[in-house]
Amino acid sequence: MDIAIAGAGIGGLTAALALTRRGFAVEIYERADKLEAAGAGIQLTPNALNVLYGLGLGPALEAHMAVIEVVRIRKGATGGLIQQIPLDQCRQRWGAPYGVIHRADLQAVLVEAVRQHAIPLKLGQEIHAARQDGQRAILSFTGGHADVSARILIGADGLWSKLRPLLGLEPPRFAGRRAWRAVIPSKDAPSLFHGLVTGLWLGDNAHFVHYPVRSGQALNLVAVTHDEDAGPGWSTPQPVQALLPHYAGWDGRLRALLAMVPQWRTWPLFEGRADSRIATGTIALIGDAAHPMLPFIAQGGAAAIEDAAELAARLDGAVDGDVPARLQNWSRQRLPRVTRIQTEARSNGERYHWRWPLAAARDLGLSALGGRRLLERYDWLYGWKPTE
Repeated sequence: MDIAIAGAGIGGLTAALALTRRGFAVEIYERADKLEAAGAGIQLTPNALNVLYGLGLGPALEAHMAVIEVVRIRKGATGGLIQQIPLDQCRQRWGAPYGVIHRADLQAVLVEAVRQHAIPLKLGQEIHAARQDGQRAILSFTGGHADVSARILIGADGLWSKLRPLLGLEPPRFAGRRAWRAVIPSKDAPSLFHGLVTGLWLGDNAHFVHYPVRSGQALNLVAVTHDEDAGPGWSTPQPVQALLPHYAGWDGRLRALLAMVPQWRTWPLFEGRADSRIATGTIALIGDAAHPMLPFIAQGGAAAIEDAAELAARLDGAVDGDVPARLQNWSRQRLPRVTRIQTEARSNGERYHWRWPLAAARDLGLSALGGRRLLERYDWLYGWKPTE
């Protein structure tokens, strides 16, 4: 085996496909006994879709994906339109559309492609430890599974990566925000929330996002609030009565939509500083294991997909002796970009929750700038293309 991948999430599966395409023998090790995609919707921005389309996944994705035509930014208190950003020219501008998809559908597409390429996917194998022995990485597992030796180990094992502390990286830190997620049938939502639209509502100490998934048949809802404590658990169920006080004084139509969901799933939000040590010797981390980021620029999954594509490109043609140098080159090349994404996401999270008078200045600036110019500000992000 050339490469072992820890984790069968979006980043790990994409890495397996990208590396196999370049001739590497890859095996994936996943701690779960069966694959169940947590969460709800995920936004596939053009930079991510350019990678996935390049892997031949376009038709499979488009069977489940909705293509967003516009982003509408609204005032939380009144629902008044602040600005709208047209996305109808994404394909012409950046080579791919702006898509949204249910996370379970995306994972199913990736898993099916992995199986079609006969890439071994071993479930129920949780990494306990890893070490480097000369030019090999040695993986040890819980539960008595035999150790595995590989030329390269890629850690795609998520926010609470077992490999991250082994490389001397600090643990993720709680960001003081909580995400509440739900999915409802689109037909049950008021007409204000219909269409191929991403809606972003801004208000005091909270914001709200909605967009269609399941080819437009369902509506993904994400509420983001402040919280002093991360609390226990992940994907924790919470009653709507715990959410509604965060949206007191908001537009009644939005509050009515929130009230339609009796129980929400909540996630505390974490971030972690990007660091060149994500590649050390023959071990490299990608996605949330490498650089946990806040979701306020919709790039968590996209950054993992980018990581995977660039790592495969940098390793193309590698021999044992030059693997550490190639991995270091990859980490240095990725660091400025992921740092910029993290910074932009953090800034958005602050701006979205501003109170008056800062909120009034923000809204005036967004209105004056215009939708097209707002879109142009993200050329650096959405215009990224993977190395051939």
